[in-house]
Amino acid sequence: MKVLITGASRGIGRELALHFAEAGHTVLAVARSKSALEDLASYNKGIEPWGLDINDWEETAGLIMAQHSQIDILIHNAAAFINKPFREMEFQDMQSVYHTNVFTPYFLTQSLLPALKRGSQVLAISSVGGIGGSMKFPGLSVYSSSKGALNILVECLATELDEEGIIVNGLALGSSATEMFKAAFPNLEAASSPKDMAVFIANFALHSPGLVQGKVYSVSSSNP
Repeated sequence: MKVLITGASRGIGRELALHFAEAGHTVLAVARSKSALEDLASYNKGIEPWGLDINDWEETAGLIMAQHSQIDILIHNAAAFINKPFREMEFQDMQSVYHTNVFTPYFLTQSLLPALKRGSQVLAISSVGGIGGSMKFPGLSVYSSSKGALNILVECLATELDEEGIIVNGLALGSSATEMFKAAFPNLEAASSPKDMAVFIANFALHSPGLVQGKVYSVSSSNP
């Protein structure tokens, strides 16, 4: 299979790329840090480094589809994050986070449609903070609400693409020892490692096609 992973230069995205490649799949690893991706690719020949800014979704899709006519699994893992009190939040902060976390998954999927065939899968990596009724934390209003929007987007895209046989689901992750988690909760210990979370995500992507559509599952053993 060909697996496109955004935000693949570090954290869960990096571990996902390694896991899929070790299982024999071709991984299109996308992130802005070309050097980090080249280091990642040195561990496994099945990883192709694509140093691109996914917020320019048309260029990203065009360059990738020039070499790959089909993508079996598209994982929207990249995310923007901000931890800032509500009273200090500025429009530009919210605009930047929503651009990466909501607009880009929507329009990158749209731009990659020619490469998404019947049976292809789109998997959005969200956050348990975006689940209605979950515990919310000061400073995370923009990040959590963007993930809430992404969760609803998963349901909508599943409906939009169902007739074409494209599968769309989401995983709302709980705490994992990533740089983002440490920035949000510097004094807490995460409940999982990025590698453990990557194994769960990969297993879901490889074994769930056709069984579920338009669902967002909470993947968390703690709060946060």
